[in-house]
Amino acid sequence: MHGKRDPLIGDRCLSVLTDEKQDICDLLGYIHDFYREALDRLPLGAIPSLAPRLLKAGMPIGFLDPVSNIIANTIAYTPSPTPGSDKEEEEDEAPSSEWILSKIITDTNDIFVFELPLSRHKSMTLARLSLDGLVSFLTSHYRYLVSREAMSYLLLARADLLTAVRLIERDRNKWCNSFSITSPTAKVALECAAVSARHPEPDVLVKASLTMASRLADVTAVLAGQGPLSPATIRSIAKLLRRGPPIMDDLTNLSLDHLCGKKKSKKRKRSEQTAETIEGSRAQKKLGPQLTFRFTLALKLLLLGKIHGHYLQALAKLPRDGLRKLHHCSLLRGGYCYGPKDPVSKIILNTIWYGSMFPTPQKFQLQFKVDMICTDMLARIECCSLYGYLPSHPSPLYLGARCNLVSVQERC
Repeated sequence: MHGKRDPLIGDRCLSVLTDEKQDICDLLGYIHDFYREALDRLPLGAIPSLAPRLLKAGMPIGFLDPVSNIIANTIAYTPSPTPGSDKEEEEDEAPSSEWILSKIITDTNDIFVFELPLSRHKSMTLARLSLDGLVSFLTSHYRYLVSREAMSYLLLARADLLTAVRLIERDRNKWCNSFSITSPTAKVALECAAVSARHPEPDVLVKASLTMASRLADVTAVLAGQGPLSPATIRSIAKLLRRGPPIMDDLTNLSLDHLCGKKKSKKRKRSEQTAETIEGSRAQKKLGPQLTFRFTLALKLLLLGKIHGHYLQALAKLPRDGLRKLHHCSLLRGGYCYGPKDPVSKIILNTIWYGSMFPTPQKFQLQFKVDMICTDMLARIECCSLYGYLPSHPSPLYLGARCNLVSVQERC
C-alpha cells in the first residue's frame, strides 16, 4: 500500500518472541534447499571430483545468490593432490546426489546443533557450518549486532546473505547503502565467515567471492538458466575464477544494488514478503525481556556512536582558547543537541547559551586552561541527549518500537 512504512527487524523482535531452536531449524531448511538445487545443477556424473570438493568447501557464503555461491565455492576449491589420488578418482564413480545430500542435511535431534557458535571440537554437517559462517559474517561486519539478531535477519532473508545485508542496511542506513565489497571490513567479515564455517582454505573462498562479484556480467551469462550445467560451463567458471579479482580501485562503483540485480531483487522481494507468514505463525508467543534488551542495546549503542561524532565535530569548531578556559564546563552541563538546526550547530548554540545564562561562580572558576575533557563526562552529556528524545522513563518496548535509527538521527 502506498505510504505504508516498511517493516523493520525491530518490529519482528518486539512483536514476537521467537524460539531460537525453531529459527535454527527453519534456517537449516532453507540451506538444505540451496544444496538440493545446487546438486541438480552440478554435473557430478561427468566430473566426479566435484562431489568431495562440494562436501569440503561448497558453502552458500559470498556475494551472489546462495546456490551460485555453492557452485562457485565448489569449483574454486582444489584440494592438494596426494600420491595416487588422481588415478583413484578417475576409476571411482561419482556418488549419488542422495548420498551427498545425506552428508549435508543436519540431524536436529543432536543438541549440539543448537549451539551458537558451534563448539570447535564437535563435527558438524556442511549445512550447519554454513549457518555459523553466515551469522559470523553479519556479526563481524556490523557493530553491536548480536548473533541472535543476525539470525533474525537471516530468517527474514530466507538464509540469503546478500538479502540479509540489504535488510540491515535498510534498518541502519535508510537513505543510503554503505555496504561495499571493496571495504576492508567486508573482506575481514568474509574471512571470519570462512573460518567459522571451517572452510579448508579460507583465502580461496574470499578470492572466489570477490572474483565472482567483480565480474557479475560474465557470471550471470555463464550461470543463466535453471538446468544442469555442462562440463564446459564448469571449465568456464574455473577459468574465470583463476583470473582472480581485478584491482580494488576498479570496484568502487560496484554497489549493493548492482550486486543484487533487478531480477534477483524481485526474487528477494518475494522472500521478504514470506517473513509475514513466519511472523504470523508465531504471533501468539509472548515478548521476552532479555531478547528485547539485546536488540535495544544495539540500537542505543549505534545512536550514541552517531551522537558522539556530532560532539567531536562541535569540539573541533569551538574556539580553542575559549573551549579550554570556559566553554568546556557549559558544554558538559548544557550542551545538548536540541533545537531547530543541525546537531553540531545545536550543541554549539546550547553550549554558549548555557554559559551565558548560568555562568560558573567566580570562586569555582578554574585558574588554568584544561588540556582534555574526560571521555566519561562527555559520554554522560551524550546519553542525556539521547534520552532527551524519549519519554521520562523509556521502556524497552518503546525503544525498540519507536527508536528508529534514522528518524532519531534526523531529529537530533
